[in-house]
Amino acid sequence: MLNTYKEELFKNLQTAIELEHSTIPPYLAAFFTIDQDTNPFSWEAVRSVVMEEMLHMTLACNILNAVGGKPYIDNPKFIPEYPAKFNFADRKFDVGLVKFSKASIETFMEIEKPSETRLRLKGEDLKGLLHPIDLEESTIGEFYETVKEQLIRLVEEYGEESVFNGDQSLQITAKDYYGGGGEVVEVHNLETALFAIDIIVDQGEGAPGSIYDGDETYFGQDQEVAHFFRFKEIHVERRYQEGDLPNEEPTGASVPVDWEAVKDMIENPKAKHFPEGSPARIKAEEFNQLYSHFLRLLHLTFNGQSNLIIKAVGMMYQMKYVAAELLNIKIPMNKEGKVAGPPFEYIPLEKRKIYDWLLPELVSEIK
Repeated sequence: MLNTYKEELFKNLQTAIELEHSTIPPYLAAFFTIDQDTNPFSWEAVRSVVMEEMLHMTLACNILNAVGGKPYIDNPKFIPEYPAKFNFADRKFDVGLVKFSKASIETFMEIEKPSETRLRLKGEDLKGLLHPIDLEESTIGEFYETVKEQLIRLVEEYGEESVFNGDQSLQITAKDYYGGGGEVVEVHNLETALFAIDIIVDQGEGAPGSIYDGDETYFGQDQEVAHFFRFKEIHVERRYQEGDLPNEEPTGASVPVDWEAVKDMIENPKAKHFPEGSPARIKAEEFNQLYSHFLRLLHLTFNGQSNLIIKAVGMMYQMKYVAAELLNIKIPMNKEGKVAGPPFEYIPLEKRKIYDWLLPELVSEIK
């Protein structure tokens, strides 16, 4: 019976991994278009969020591995086709690959919107609790609260050793990972699993009743506002300061944003949008190859080759360089003078090419 219930838990944790990843391409697309010199605050804010989303994905993989599951990342079903639909109980909206703008920041705020209440299921038996989570009926924070309840009930019913029976060698550790705020948590029991989830939710929505992400309390790091509030600072062009409340406007220093100092990228670019053999098509296909190799690196990382996580983060910087080349290619016949951009499209393993920049580990995978 435990295995049946754990299969449902595996599905939910795989959904968590896919959910965390689904925000990375949109955030990166906007980030790539920002002029760092003109908008340094916005550039750094979006960059830091991207790095923490990678941390959240890592934590979700650690939890799944800890309970005996297997993360699936190098798979065409792993990534959404953009614009992707995000459906919550109280709002539905599209999330696309678009340039940095007030509109894109508003979309990011919708993604990271704090929960009014945390979902708490009470009174159901175990079977009634363990159901596939439909994100159309919950916020991200509520989704994770349900996962927490699943873990708690399973441990109560079957014991901690039976639930957390995964291979400990698959855990990504703080020594393996380099990123932004927070730290990787090795998950080996209920306490560490719940702690990892709290990090994910607090960094996105803020600690309960707070604009801050909890990293100061958890890790002794500098105090930093959570993702939603970082995006809001950009949107209203003003910082939060000590004493500001989550349901009020920031009252700190002004941080002007030049919304025009942005690469005018076409919305939701795809390789097929550009003529065959054109510079934009060649670079778009190269970016897709790089992105697909990046997914392969992550898949290998979370399935036993933890040393590759640093190389995966490094490959994100390589994606930035190819994206920069795309963003300097004007689209022929486009009257508005828009430029190309990174498509974030999946290339099957058998169709991937070997490039000079490819890591030896990935070359061997293709061959």
